[in-house]
Amino acid sequence: MKTGIVIFLALVSSSLFSQSQELTTDITEITYNDISYSNSKGNLFVGLDYSESLDGNSWHDAEATGIIVYQTETHGSFEVPILLLNQQYPELFFRMKVSESTIGTWVPYSGDIPQFVSHDYIDLDKIAYVSKFRSGSGHDYSDDYETCRSMKHYYHPHSSVSDWTSVNIYSPVDGTIVDLSVSNGTRVTIQSSLNPAYQFIIFHVDILPEIIKGHEVTAGEHIGNHANNSTISDIAVRIFTLHEGMPKKQLISYFDVMTDRLFSDYQTRGLLNRGDAIISAEDRDNDPLNCNGEEFYLNEGEAMPPGGGFGSLANKFYLNEP
Repeated sequence: MKTGIVIFLALVSSSLFSQSQELTTDITEITYNDISYSNSKGNLFVGLDYSESLDGNSWHDAEATGIIVYQTETHGSFEVPILLLNQQYPELFFRMKVSESTIGTWVPYSGDIPQFVSHDYIDLDKIAYVSKFRSGSGHDYSDDYETCRSMKHYYHPHSSVSDWTSVNIYSPVDGTIVDLSVSNGTRVTIQSSLNPAYQFIIFHVDILPEIIKGHEVTAGEHIGNHANNSTISDIAVRIFTLHEGMPKKQLISYFDVMTDRLFSDYQTRGLLNRGDAIISAEDRDNDPLNCNGEEFYLNEGEAMPPGGGFGSLANKFYLNEP
């Protein structure tokens, strides 16, 4: 990251990104991992964008910061996402967003969750078992409301599937590819067209060449295959929510958003109720996990529960033979 380039943006950010004469924002200071800003007034929503180039104005949300925050003061700072710092960009450009209302699409927290996913993201016939939402499987993957739990689902292939790259991966919804990140394969983020506050994050995909950022996909479209035999396919569902006026990201179970028709495929395989795929927040809180960063760990004298994972609750459910 070249400081001189970022300072240039600080000088022009006010004129480029103000929404009116009275509403402006400036980048005031740059360090290696922090960007400070000053607004013309308080009680605003602010956010951070980045770009690898100014050609074509291809700006991206600096999502790992929790890009949109409600700022009561006239000044504040963003931590530069570690995701950006870990990648070897020749240079990065940053700009601020500022608005008197929320930026982007947000829905109220604890609102009704629509059941709109009609196509599975994976070849279910090749799957033997699935981890539960809020399990102690894998590593901590939590949201702005809960901590130290795995708030996604891992899909483990059947023992008869020797080559896990034969497992097809599909888009579960009509939507847009909004992010592609390298993570033992590619982590694919799809934003729903029908419900834009909802994003589907599919991990460890060997994507097809035509699947690029901005590509529009349809439900059931083949987007790639599972990356390799060294990692397990997993999926997370993220909602951009508003809670007491504060924008926050919430993770929900994939099973919460399935249509009854899609869930019937799991019922056929022996999963009778959606709740059997989910550990409730109350049950997880009563059986807390230990986290060191993203890693789960055992206290001295504790033993792994039967079937693996952490905590004393069942971490996965098995599917009957197809």
